[in-house]
Amino acid sequence: MARLSFVSLLSLSLLFGQQAARAQETYPTAETMECREAMNELRKAAGLPEFGNAVGDAVVLPAYSHEARAAPVAETLWKTEICPKVLGGARAKSVTEAVKLTGNFAYYPVTDGKRECSDALEYWKGGLSQFNDKIPPTFQALNNPAVYNDRAVSFVALYNPKPSPVVSCVLLQCPNAGGGGRRLAAGTTDAVICLTNPAPLAAGSPPFDDEQWKKIVDSLSEKKGGVSPVGPSVALISAAVISAFALF
Repeated sequence: MARLSFVSLLSLSLLFGQQAARAQETYPTAETMECREAMNELRKAAGLPEFGNAVGDAVVLPAYSHEARAAPVAETLWKTEICPKVLGGARAKSVTEAVKLTGNFAYYPVTDGKRECSDALEYWKGGLSQFNDKIPPTFQALNNPAVYNDRAVSFVALYNPKPSPVVSCVLLQCPNAGGGGRRLAAGTTDAVICLTNPAPLAAGSPPFDDEQWKKIVDSLSEKKGGVSPVGPSVALISAAVISAFALF
């Protein structure tokens, strides 16, 4: 009987340990953001068509809350595939959900708690400086040419020149956690992410023609002054590429 009691106690201890580990596990949240109106103000000033509301699984970034028991695909997208990169980790070994999305991303790493659409827009507009006063060159792949880093790609996504464009945005909050689900620091690392379609970046093509670029630069120069509109320079950050996490 003593042996049976010991085994029973050991089993209970293991069970409680597993439950405690699950309780410590942390989950991200992805909250839908309505940035379209603010984005369209910038786009109208540049003579670009307004973003419409994205509809459909391939073009919408899904909202997610673990407490709400959201679809498992959303949990995989944010918890397993995106948050590790937002937190500065390695790319996921297997990417199954992000590759189902189309389009190009605009990505803003939240700093100092500034997580409004207006904060993201200021950051993305600042991507103009990445092009050194030259029209964006022909795109081939991420960092090819080297100018196509995540901020430059975000700028292109914001000023997506494609016809009938749509956008979907979320505020992603990734818990600061370490291995085994143990929390290393309180709080979250946050990012504003928008997905724009159709994809403005395609291998072998520049994102803008001279006229489009001049209007974009002129619209920004009215507020900040003096940027030379054109001068040749050329770059695909599709959702599939970001899903491989090269963009982050």
